[in-house]
Amino acid sequence: MQINGSIALVTGANRGIGQRFVEQLLAEGAQKVYAGTRRPDLLDVSDSRVVPLHLDLLDETSISQAAVTASDVTVLVNNAGITTGANLLTSPVQDIRTDLETHLFGTLSVIRAFAPVMVGNGEGAIVNVLSVLSWVATAAGSGSYSVAKAAEWNMTNGVRVELAGKDILVQGVHLGLLIPT
Repeated sequence: MQINGSIALVTGANRGIGQRFVEQLLAEGAQKVYAGTRRPDLLDVSDSRVVPLHLDLLDETSISQAAVTASDVTVLVNNAGITTGANLLTSPVQDIRTDLETHLFGTLSVIRAFAPVMVGNGEGAIVNVLSVLSWVATAAGSGSYSVAKAAEWNMTNGVRVELAGKDILVQGVHLGLLIPT
């Protein structure tokens, strides 16, 4: 899968890592990048190749509408996410569910909406932004996020198996935190 000439969608594109994904895709020659965010009105867009797109991982209607609007996508970067900071033993279970709804079910919903689009376009790539916390919970308050990212990681592997043979590359990128010493 080549980035040059591709049509990409980045979720959580309004700041931080998502914003950098948009910039890098453009630098590598993406023809167009849909910048998916809950608040597209807050995007600072100076490049005409960037198309603001309303997309909320917890809103199935926005996901379906995004798939219709961005029916030319060949690269999907699932970056959007949250952390509630929930403690597995003492926080409200709803906080833990919110982490799972966002990272597992929200990301899966986006994939389910865009996989047929990419298959119809003849090729594609799905990149799920994960975390080293998929492998280990490192501190109090990271447990819920770690569980959600571990679930997202295994879902990524399952989607890869289910899309095998359809010319769709599926990758998980585990990011880590560098703490200066």
